[in-house]
Amino acid sequence: MTLNLSSEMVRGGTVCLGKAGLVEGTNAHTLAIVAADGTAFINYAINGILYVKADTDNIAMTALAQQAELTSCLYLCTLNAGGDLAITKGTERLTADVTAGKYVLEWPKPADDTCPIGGFRVDLDEGYTFTCGTTDMAAVEANGTDTYYDFFAVPDTPITS
Repeated sequence: MTLNLSSEMVRGGTVCLGKAGLVEGTNAHTLAIVAADGTAFINYAINGILYVKADTDNIAMTALAQQAELTSCLYLCTLNAGGDLAITKGTERLTADVTAGKYVLEWPKPADDTCPIGGFRVDLDEGYTFTCGTTDMAAVEANGTDTYYDFFAVPDTPITS
């Protein structure tokens, strides 16, 4: 079970202790971790145990279901104890519905025994789709937008616009 720090829990905790600096990787359909503080690594904790992940380029993106055109979706990036990155797709919504306030975008739940270090949002234009693990992020930038987020823990409020 993945636990985040809270007022009910005084021991343990699953948090990222440094700004991961998630960005598009150099190669097609990859990500990179570039610690923002210049140390070339991030520290993170899973269930109270500390781990270290070195800056890494060209991390393969997890193959996930296709995101439809004209939608927005959040993708959660997590690390396990071995430093392997996994991506979990959230629920996609029509971008117009998110903008109009009909729906919000919520971060997906992290898998047990992983630490959320950040994520990204993909908003697609008409006629374009995105498949994590297959579509290059440069194609997203040319046919929509991608926004990267770094976490201490998964935000407890949804994204509303």
